[in-house]
Amino acid sequence: MSINTFFQKFVPTDRKFFPLYEGVADLILKTAALQLQIFEHDDPVKQKDLIKQIRENEEKGDEMAQHIFDEIDKSFVPPFDREDMNHLTTSLDEVLNRINGVSERIRLYRPKEIPGEFKDFAKLINKSCDQQMIAVRELSDVKKPNKILKACKKISDLEKEADDLYHFTISTIFKKEKDAIELIKQKEILETMEDTADRIKVVSNILKTIILKVS
Repeated sequence: MSINTFFQKFVPTDRKFFPLYEGVADLILKTAALQLQIFEHDDPVKQKDLIKQIRENEEKGDEMAQHIFDEIDKSFVPPFDREDMNHLTTSLDEVLNRINGVSERIRLYRPKEIPGEFKDFAKLINKSCDQQMIAVRELSDVKKPNKILKACKKISDLEKEADDLYHFTISTIFKKEKDAIELIKQKEILETMEDTADRIKVVSNILKTIILKVS
């Protein structure tokens, strides 16, 4: 047993991290909702405003992540293994970075057309972020992990659904899109969306590791 684990068993742990993680997960969920709106609006002005909001949220997320890292370093008795907490912080931030990456590619590439499947993909990401929020919120009661595990299972199912949608959509793009440049634009955006779903799955795996260690 590590000295850190020993203290966690017999000394009250630092509970300030739970609202910090919940705040990041909530920001991610709100940002995923903004991403979905991009695919629901054809108005370039509205899309530009949504992209700006996403970029601002990503910058705010970086600040929140750095604050958590600083608090981990200062904490005498963190609630979980420090390495897992650092990994969780990084992975949550990477989800936000990928969502911002999607909107930035839309801004930079300005594709002439965005297939309807992209909106379906954004919906899956939004659902996954909702389950991620549920799982992170329940970390404060990690010794009763049923709700966390249920949310992680849903994230896994949604990731598989996203993977299937990715392969279907990429196949459709290659069949229908005759303009090579537009094809590359759509492919880059879609791949970043798939990476977002993968990153959410990484977060769920870290949460399951935390559960395993504290059980």
